[in-house]
Amino acid sequence: MQEDRRGPWTARYAAFEDIASGLCLAAGMTLILYGVVMRYVFSTPLYWVDEISTYLTVWGALLGWSVAERDRRHIRVTLLFDRLPPPVRRATALVASLVSAGFCFFLAYMAWVLETRYVTSGQRTLNTQSPLWIVYSVVPLAALMLGGRYAAESLDLLRGGATQDPDAPAPDAAVSS
Repeated sequence: MQEDRRGPWTARYAAFEDIASGLCLAAGMTLILYGVVMRYVFSTPLYWVDEISTYLTVWGALLGWSVAERDRRHIRVTLLFDRLPPPVRRATALVASLVSAGFCFFLAYMAWVLETRYVTSGQRTLNTQSPLWIVYSVVPLAALMLGGRYAAESLDLLRGGATQDPDAPAPDAAVSS
């Protein structure tokens, strides 16, 4: 059993991130395989498979943003960062985390504005006629999740936590007990 150093709620949230992104990706890939089999083996292409599988795969990738940040798997350019003195490195990491959090929260807000327009306009997808607000609902959620991760990283840096060392474990990474 894995236990998180910051408590059970953080561990549950990390599990939610993993399960949500993993299920969406797995469902999207399964639908792609199903579509290929139906099209090329049974000569019965299904019009809805491409659309739904695309949405699920993109949802999984977007929900995976915060998983990648949690596990420090996002691309980081550290050529200059690693050469900075520790106090400047900490300040740089803090500014980068704050700017990233701000961008994510702004993205969440703008995505919410777009969502309300889709709800009021009643726009639908081309093939399945699904409401567009459902399709795009993952964007504000994913942006909030990633923004929360950057905000937590900023708080950790303000409290004297480690700077963004790519080789160090993430501050709330699960540890074996």
